[in-house]
Amino acid sequence: MRRIALFFICSLTFFTMTDMVNAHPGRTDGNGGHTCRTNCEKWGLDYGEYHYHNGGSSGSGGGSFSGSTSTVQPSGPSPEEIAEREKSQGEKDGYAAGLEAGYEGKTESPSPTGSDAYIEGYNAGYKNGYTKGAKKLETDKSKAQNEGYEFGKKNDSITIPKAYQNNAYLKAAFEEGFNKAVSERDELKKKEYNKQGYNDGKKDIYNEPKDVKDIYIKAYKEGYEKAQAELKETYLQQGHEAAFKSLVYEEPKLDNAKFIDWYKEGFESNKEVKKIKDAAYNLGLSGEQYKIPQEYVKAEKIYRHYYEKGFKEYEEERKEDTAKTAGGTGIITLAWLARRFYVAKKMVS
Repeated sequence: MRRIALFFICSLTFFTMTDMVNAHPGRTDGNGGHTCRTNCEKWGLDYGEYHYHNGGSSGSGGGSFSGSTSTVQPSGPSPEEIAEREKSQGEKDGYAAGLEAGYEGKTESPSPTGSDAYIEGYNAGYKNGYTKGAKKLETDKSKAQNEGYEFGKKNDSITIPKAYQNNAYLKAAFEEGFNKAVSERDELKKKEYNKQGYNDGKKDIYNEPKDVKDIYIKAYKEGYEKAQAELKETYLQQGHEAAFKSLVYEEPKLDNAKFIDWYKEGFESNKEVKKIKDAAYNLGLSGEQYKIPQEYVKAEKIYRHYYEKGFKEYEEERKEDTAKTAGGTGIITLAWLARRFYVAKKMVS
């Protein structure tokens, strides 16, 4: 009885162990076997050991795995084949990682782990994927920029599409296109308001635009001030020229008091007229014949007036000198006659 019980226990243990070996995870190939890659020691196998499940056999008619972990068929994949498979898997993983990194514009280098074959495949795949991802990023950036530009042509405030919100490069490209369009619109508007301000300035009418951007108001003011400056220069020049022809200031017949002030300012600022007056006066005072220099012809009226004033004083001084000379001669004659009379009287005595 004890022998029967012992035999039953041994048999049960054998079949249980066989089921455990046969039941460990992993897909089998066409020959009914595969290479162990996970928890091999647990199943009584070495890492990388090829074995069969459930009595499978090799294509060459080899034995089967019948419940003993020691039965390993020599017909499994060679180390070269295993390395090739790992390299292939590495290329797939690396390509996927590189595609994502290239599209997101990442620059850090990958650090894969695994066998040498896997790392080699991963690096090659990553490089190819990164190149394709970066190229796709550039294409999508161009698209985002164009969309931003079209949006900016019609709107003053930006709204980033959801498709570009999670990618910093695409978001920036959309914003760049938008800002470019807005800037172009602003430049055109600024020119319009600047021209409007210039025209109003020429008419001396200030009509600042309302409810518009500050840059448009600034453009209007710049145009207006430019026109006003030109207008002022016109009246300053008119007053300046009038000073060459008028002996005294005469107020112009203008309706705008500001224009009259500018005209008077120009008249009084003409410093050249004083030089002309001094030159003409000194020429007349010297008694020389009247002759106006060519550069003073434009002020002929003023030149002649001050020449005559100087010449008049010259003539008055000459008359005074003549009188003084004549008076002095009479005194000398009388003195001489008195002397002669005194001498003659003395002789008679």
